[in-house]
This record gives sequence, C-alpha cells and structure tokens, in this order.
Amino acid sequence: MVLFRGDIKSKSLQGRTSISIVLPADNIHFLRGEEEVVEKPYKTVYLLHGLFGSDDIYLANTNIQKFAEDNNIAVVIPSCGNSFYVDKVESHELYAQYVGEELVEFTRSIFPLSHKKEDTAIAGFSMGGYGALKLGLKYNNTFGHIGAISAALITEDVLNWKSGEKYLLRSREFAESCFGDLDKIKNSDNDPKFLIDKLIDNKMNVPSIFMAIGEDDFLLEFNKDYYSYLKEKNINPTFKIDSGEHTWEFCDEHIKEFIRWLNF
Repeated sequence: MVLFRGDIKSKSLQGRTSISIVLPADNIHFLRGEEEVVEKPYKTVYLLHGLFGSDDIYLANTNIQKFAEDNNIAVVIPSCGNSFYVDKVESHELYAQYVGEELVEFTRSIFPLSHKKEDTAIAGFSMGGYGALKLGLKYNNTFGHIGAISAALITEDVLNWKSGEKYLLRSREFAESCFGDLDKIKNSDNDPKFLIDKLIDNKMNVPSIFMAIGEDDFLLEFNKDYYSYLKEKNINPTFKIDSGEHTWEFCDEHIKEFIRWLNF
C-alpha cells in the first residue's frame, strides 16, 4: 500500500486544496518474502468526509488504508470543508464540480486508475454520505456505485432550522451558507429525491446503492425515508440498520462492509 498526501491547485475551488490517495501498489509481505502485484488500472473509491473533517480524517479514525490494501483498490479522499459538496457560485467554490469532474480527471491523469464506470465508486460518512448520493447520482456516467454511511439527508429538514442557533446542524444561517435559498432545494441538484426522478425520467441507469445507518443514529428517520422513496421508484438499494450511533466505530465497520459489497 502506498499513501500520497499533498495539495493541488483547483480551478473549481479557485485555490489550493489537500488530498490523500491510497494505492495498492506495493503489497510486499516481508515476513513471507512475497510480493503481490495488483493489476492496473486500479479500481477506485472516492471517499468523502463529513462535517468538521478533511482528507486526513479517515486516515486518523478508520482502517481505510488496510481495507484498500486487503481489497486491492485505490482510495481518493478530497478535502471539502463544511461545504455539503454544493456548488457555491457566488463565492466561486464549486465543490460538486470539483469532486465529480475535476478531481476525477486529475487523479486519473496522474495515477493508474480505471476510467470505467463499473470500476469507480463514490462513498462517504455523514455529510459525505449525502455528498456521495448527490454526486453519484448527478455524475452517474462516472460513478457506478454509491456508498452512503450514516448519510446526512437533511435537505428537507433544514426548512425547520432556526436563525440564531449556535449549534451548526440546527442553524438556518449555516444551511443557507451551504444551499442558498432553502426554499429552492426541492427539485434541484441538491435534492437526492429529485436526482433519482431525473434519472428515471430520462431512462438512465441508477448506480448501485449501499446505505447503512445505526439504530440509535439521529439521522435514522431521514435515511429510512430516503430508502422508502427509492423503493417507491422501484430502486432496490442495499439498506442496513445495525446497532450503533453516529460514530467512527460505525463508519469504520460499514465502510469496510461497503468495500466488500462492491466485490471489485
């Protein structure tokens, strides 16, 4: 396993931003005197962090490097702040475009990553789970698989958030800083239900979807609601409700399960 960490200049974000990349390029087993050669190009997971995170958060809190090595896949982790992976046109910070287009093109040009849709997945935890669903559906010609772990599917709930609230995930001002006019989220590219409808209406294939949520997670009902919506639309995701809360332990276990589920 090889770990690259650094920063790139992004046109979409109008600035420099950090990334971490795990590659299965040197699986040398010193004690056995063996070297495992992984076939190129590498199958790839683009992994999105949650609120308060950055590209190094998975390296610190999960076994993602070992999961990548054990499954012979590449993992690309961008850093996108508390953006909810939204294109913020007014501030020239196009986070959706950055991850869904620029980052994919850049990493494929530098590293031996597969260009095939079926070899490319996008996944995330919490805010990153929402981002994975949004970007996986929006850029469905790029991503063949979506993993949403404890996804922050809060785009309908933000209409109830209050002005002056100090807690970030109840603050109307914070939601507006991400999504703009909250009344315009519905039936936009920031609405995961609308994105499903758009694919169905255009007779386009929906990426395979894996969702997992803890039975004591404060986001449980939002995830159950989205799962029910998918079922109504005759989309059949893998959906798991397991014991646990909104924790790194839950994320670690289910990112691992998602990678196994991919069966790359």
